[in-house]
Amino acid sequence: MALEIETKFAVTDFAPVREALGRSAGRRLSCVFEENLVLDTPAGDLRRQGMLLRLRRDGAGRITLKLPATASAGAGFKVRQEFETGVADVSVLETILGHLGYRPALRYEKVRETWRVGEVEVCLDRLPFGRFLEIEGPAAALPDMAVRLGLSMEDALTATYHDLYQAHRTALGLPPGESFVFSPEDRRELLAALAAGQSA
Repeated sequence: MALEIETKFAVTDFAPVREALGRSAGRRLSCVFEENLVLDTPAGDLRRQGMLLRLRRDGAGRITLKLPATASAGAGFKVRQEFETGVADVSVLETILGHLGYRPALRYEKVRETWRVGEVEVCLDRLPFGRFLEIEGPAAALPDMAVRLGLSMEDALTATYHDLYQAHRTALGLPPGESFVFSPEDRRELLAALAAGQSA
């Protein structure tokens, strides 16, 4: 079990962030296309308890369980307990969990470009409805990293991507929607760009 401490920002362009990461001796670790499946009981028991059960494919497979943290790290931070491990066959595990009563609640996709600066991990996330930046690491290190990337903790977000998607739909006057995935055309273009070694 690990304690996940992170903060999130909405951004319009990743180029200035990449430049700032380079100036901070950041090391680019990976850039992958993620397919995520969130599971829950038919009654939504996990979401109601602030829990997340997720299967992810991003070149490998993994299962993650997130639980509410017992303590806060302060304003602008989201803190959760996280349990995660690799999975050899995500489809088989989805079937197993289905027999135990867990059903697909929502699907979402993103392109995640991961960097490391010291003990801090910085993720550049392109989602179907926008670009976001996540900074994860020790609480004391996150505000300094935000400043180095040209960001202000006053603009920090603690909402989940699902909640941000709901806010996006509301702003557009659309009804609530659970899943957020790329269009088939965008998906093909992103996968082609990644296969060519390009950033999304």
